[in-house]
Amino acid sequence: MEPFRYHVYACQQEKPGTSLPCCSGRGSAQVLEALRKELAAQGLLNEVQITTCGSLGMCERGPNIVVYPEGTWYSGVQVADVPEVVREHFKNGRPLERLVNRDAIALKKEIEENRAKAMRALHGGGR
Repeated sequence: MEPFRYHVYACQQEKPGTSLPCCSGRGSAQVLEALRKELAAQGLLNEVQITTCGSLGMCERGPNIVVYPEGTWYSGVQVADVPEVVREHFKNGRPLERLVNRDAIALKKEIEENRAKAMRALHGGGR
C-alpha cells in the first residue's frame, strides 16, 4: 500500500548564468504555490505528495510536472490550470488531456536534446 494516492514531481530548475529556458523562469514557483493551495482547498493534502525537483528535460515547455504512480507528464502548466488539474486528475482520476504529453518517444527525444544543450552550455559550448 502506498502512503499517498499520487506523488507529484514539480520542476523548480534554475539555470543561472545561461540563456537556456527553465521552469523557474516560466513561473513554476507560482504554479507550485497554487497547487499546494488548491490541494488544501479540495481536502487532498493527505492524498497527494508534492516533491520539487530539478529539470525534467522539457525546458522550453515548462512549467512541467510528472504525476505517479501512472507517470503522467504535464507541460506548460499555468496557475489558471491548477484547479482543473486538481479536480480532474487528483479528485476524479482523469488526467487533464490538454496538458498531457502522450508521445513517449517524442518526449524522450526532447529530453535527450535538452540534456545535450545543457551540457554544451555547462562546458562553454553555448546553445
